[in-house]
Amino acid sequence: MTNQYNPFKENRTEQMKDLWKYYVPFPGLDSTGKPLVVEGGRGSGKTMFFQCNSWRQKILEFQKNSKPITNLLNSEDFVGIYYRVDTTFVSSMREREEDNWEAIFETYLGICILKEILDLIYTLNKSMNLSESALSEFALSFSKKLNTNSTTDSIGKFQKDCDIFLDIIEDKINGSETLANLRCINANRFITDVCVATRNLLGNDDLLFKIFIDEYETLQEYQQKIVNTLIKHSSLPVIFNIGLRPKGMKTSETISETETIEAPHDYELLLLGFEQEQYPEIIKSICKKRIALGKEQGKIPESASEDIKFYLGDYSIDIELDRIKQSGKKPPHIEKLHKLIITRGQEEGYTTQEVEEFCKKLCDEAPILNSRMHYALLCKKTHYTPTLKELYNSYTSNDAKYNDWIHNRKNGVIYLLCKETKREKMYFGFDVFSALSSNIVRYFLELCEQAFKIAFLNDYDWNTQISPEMQTEAAKYVSEYKIVDIAGYEPYGKQLRIFVQYLGQIFYKLHTTEDNTLGEPEPNHFNTKDLSLPDLSKKIISSAIMWNVLQEGETTKKKQSKLSPETVDYYLNKIYVPYFGISYRNQRKIFISVEILQDLLAGDEESAKSGFKKFFKAESISDTDSAQITLFNMGREDNDD
Repeated sequence: MTNQYNPFKENRTEQMKDLWKYYVPFPGLDSTGKPLVVEGGRGSGKTMFFQCNSWRQKILEFQKNSKPITNLLNSEDFVGIYYRVDTTFVSSMREREEDNWEAIFETYLGICILKEILDLIYTLNKSMNLSESALSEFALSFSKKLNTNSTTDSIGKFQKDCDIFLDIIEDKINGSETLANLRCINANRFITDVCVATRNLLGNDDLLFKIFIDEYETLQEYQQKIVNTLIKHSSLPVIFNIGLRPKGMKTSETISETETIEAPHDYELLLLGFEQEQYPEIIKSICKKRIALGKEQGKIPESASEDIKFYLGDYSIDIELDRIKQSGKKPPHIEKLHKLIITRGQEEGYTTQEVEEFCKKLCDEAPILNSRMHYALLCKKTHYTPTLKELYNSYTSNDAKYNDWIHNRKNGVIYLLCKETKREKMYFGFDVFSALSSNIVRYFLELCEQAFKIAFLNDYDWNTQISPEMQTEAAKYVSEYKIVDIAGYEPYGKQLRIFVQYLGQIFYKLHTTEDNTLGEPEPNHFNTKDLSLPDLSKKIISSAIMWNVLQEGETTKKKQSKLSPETVDYYLNKIYVPYFGISYRNQRKIFISVEILQDLLAGDEESAKSGFKKFFKAESISDTDSAQITLFNMGREDNDD
């Protein structure tokens, strides 16, 4: 049936055929002759960007659109050469210190780029009928650079020779005494010479080559120095570009002891993800392209909307309040608010009649959202706690002060109501899915994939919005398996899994403590004294950022002096928040001391639980429920009451 096709199922670049059909350029990725350092977490789009700007995808696009592949030379600004780091291979180049692994790696990298260029020449030659003598001269010249005794004089034979050269390097890694007949090369000189000779061979003296090196973060430090040198000394016609995860640059040094690379002098830094302001429009375009492709293939009804917002809608607090009211459970705060108003009325000297009027207006007749906020405002005396009369007057007159209260606290109240009525927090709407994905395209596609999958199981037909309940189920499903994935994030997966569990529990308890005054609602990020962290903690946090478990942001609303060592805010990736039932909005930041943070990062549950208790002791908040918290209770307490 056509209505069962899920256009969001393929969300990994490695799984997709014809990548160019799915590609939507990120704003700001148009580059000049300056090298690019594209930084983004898994699924942020950097691999898609590199591959869709490489010659293989460009030629595939020309072929599918019945255009000559020679358009690559005539209508494109550059030829992209894509190389994805073979982690297993390059990480093995370090076993014996007496070997010159720097030279071996440069040779290996040069051969990998050469192989791509030889494939390019071979492909273009089918349409261009290049001079056989020129091809022979090209092959012989560069084969001799790698093996001075070579007699290879054809592109086809040279392609096979390159595989043999890689086998020789592999033998060296595995313990061979020599590199046989393979000659080590300088990567910059060799790759530049190959590119210059290639543009001469193809008859285009203005051809620009952009080398895209993906998964740079998996290179060893000495290998990164070599690639950094290539970036530092990039010059026309060859520009080197890298893609890496956050914190993936182990060193900014080059092979020269006196040189480093830094933006914007040596490269253009492009950050994909966290602070991409145009992200909502980008994902709309990506979804539109996928739905349109499904319609083109006859797998989606022609009448279907191509706007993802049509299917997801936007979050509405009224919808969630309706679901809470439909549960039929009387919120426990109603009775407590009655008692509190009576107590406060007596303390403040009001008559019985006045107290009854307060109960009637502020509790009995007030909508559930308002009455719960009234309880939050009154239940704990703080500097901003209103008197009963002030609250009554503001509420009944709906003045600016009351509107300010409701504006700042209404979303926080939802978390209290959900816990107290034993309902799970809902997560639905385009705006919410966009926030949950933390500006990572793949996460958004995974959320959409699961929402449509659940909808199809309920006979969905593309004509209506997917229900909030189905979207919520999808969000919780994706969130849960993302939490499970953390344990496999090397090398600190275990530590990160336990850390996230207890950090999420801290946020959840702050969201839902009964006497929460909602003065600083919806905490989901933190800071600490970064400069005081021990090295191991710094490494674990860096790993968390590289794996997108945490995301970094500049410190906001800093209350301490400008000399404070708290320089970074750490945001829990929003994809995890449905698992814990907490907020996806960046409303409140908490401070976690170095001592407590070390407990949370220790990698064992007892230490993390100790850190949890210390935090609430420091915050003077009761932790009576903390003994029940384990890695196996799904991160929520809703059903434990």
